[in-house]
This record gives sequence, structure tokens and C-alpha cells, in this order.
Amino acid sequence: MHDGQNTPPLSPDDALDWPDRTAMADAVLAAVERRVRHRRQLRRRAAATVASLTLLVVAGATWFRPSSFPAAAALAAGATLTQPTRQLLADGSQIELNGDAQVRVEFSPAVRRVTIVRGEAHFEVAHDTARPFVVVAGEVSVRAVGTAFSVRLAPSDVNVLVTDGRVAVDRATVDPVAPPVQALAFVSKGARVAVAAADLAPNAPRPTVVAVAAPEIAEQLAWRVPRLEFNDTPLREAVELFNRHGNVRLSLAVPALGELRVSGVVRADNTPALLQLLRADYGVEAQRLGDREFRLSRPR
Repeated sequence: MHDGQNTPPLSPDDALDWPDRTAMADAVLAAVERRVRHRRQLRRRAAATVASLTLLVVAGATWFRPSSFPAAAALAAGATLTQPTRQLLADGSQIELNGDAQVRVEFSPAVRRVTIVRGEAHFEVAHDTARPFVVVAGEVSVRAVGTAFSVRLAPSDVNVLVTDGRVAVDRATVDPVAPPVQALAFVSKGARVAVAAADLAPNAPRPTVVAVAAPEIAEQLAWRVPRLEFNDTPLREAVELFNRHGNVRLSLAVPALGELRVSGVVRADNTPALLQLLRADYGVEAQRLGDREFRLSRPR
């Protein structure tokens, strides 16, 4: 028994413990709302803290590996995008890591140095004549200023493939700051070189620079192209992802077609493979509307 005069003030905790008290519904609701707001604020603060820590890690990291920055991410129901791990360096250069590749970055006022610990990486180097960009792989160094190239550290040799500009390939013991004069090899766009241990011996013949045709370059660097995997994914979502990561524009003739569920794995740059998959497995035809535009339909 109690009356209004003898009832002690109701705290929020009391309200939650005794929700069935008479004439206390408003207090209970107010307490609940306060707790909900408080929890939401905590979640927002936690998310902001995680985001801040992530930015700090990215800005200050010197070791990059796919396990730190996942290359595969779920994008929609049953859809996954797999692509190389990409890292933007402080100078604006970009590194892409193939598979479990791992690199170490060491920048100084005089030189930008990246050491490949294992695997293969592709580099897009920001132009800076005052600070050469040097990639060290085993006993081999690759020196660039503003260019694009890949370096693969293999058990028997180091492979360098240049996709833009020109690089100097030399022994890792050479001063990276000094301009290259008598390098082991100079490799330009559309060419590659493989340097084995024997090529580093005194008086050894210089390694041969080989021209590489565009199809072969595309094949060797196919790992850089995003791959889309669909598993019972609505076609509308598959089209949206392909438009975002591919090199063409797809549209649906009727909205209802977007409900069709599709499965398969295609490279984001391989439009013919996607269209063939849709036609053979789902009866979906593609009408060309332009050089890079197709409309999808399903004739009855």
C-alpha cells in the first residue's frame, strides 16, 4: 500500500525495475527513451572511434598485407567483389598487392623506398623528381620517378613489367638516390625483364629486356581486375555492381527482369563472358545500344 504523498521519487532505474506501478507509465517511457538514446550515442561514438583508428592505421602503417585490408567484400545479397588490396601512400602513389603479397614502406626526405617481402605488387608512382621511388625485391632494385610497373619476387628471379613510363633495374646495393647510369637494365612501357641471381654476378651479361604484347600484359596483370561473384543474386543488383566496377553500362528492358536470380563468377572487365552467361543459363538477351551500352531483356 502506498499513497501519492508517501511515494518516494521514482528514479529511471526504479521505473525499469517496477514498470507495473500505477501512474508511472510516463516515467517508464521516459526512462526507456533516455536509455535508448544513450545506447545510440555510445554506438555512434564507438563507430567514430573505429573510423578514426582506421584512418590512423592507414596513415601511419609501414606494413601492408591483404589480411589487414580485406580484398573480398560482400556487396549485396549473394554478391562478392574480389579485387587486389590497394594502398594509397602519403605521396599519392598507389600499391596493389596480389594475393598474400606483403610490402614494407620506408619514406625519407631523399628517397621513397618500398621493399617487397613476398609476392607481387603493382605500383603507380606519383611524379617527384626530387625523391626517386625505389622498389627492392631480394637483391634487385627498381627505380622510378613517375611511372607504373609491377614487380614479382619469385624463388628463382625477380620479374619487372612496365605498364607506363620507364624504370631502371639494378642491384639493390646501388645508391638509390644517385641517378642510374650503368644499370643492369632500362625497361620501358610494354616490356619486361627477369633478373636471376646469376645476372647479379660480376661481369655477368646483362639480362634481356623483352617486349610484351598487350594481350600478354593483360593476362599477366589479370589479377588486378575486380572479379564479381554472384550466388542467387537478383539481376538488378548484379547489373548495378557490374556497372559500378565494369567498363560498360547495362540496363533492364523491364523492371520485373531485375527479380531474376543469377549465379556465376565473371571479371568486371569481361562483358562478353557476362552476356554469354546470362544468355546460356537464363535466356537473357543483350541489345547493343551504343559502343559500351547494352539493354537486357528476356524474350518469351
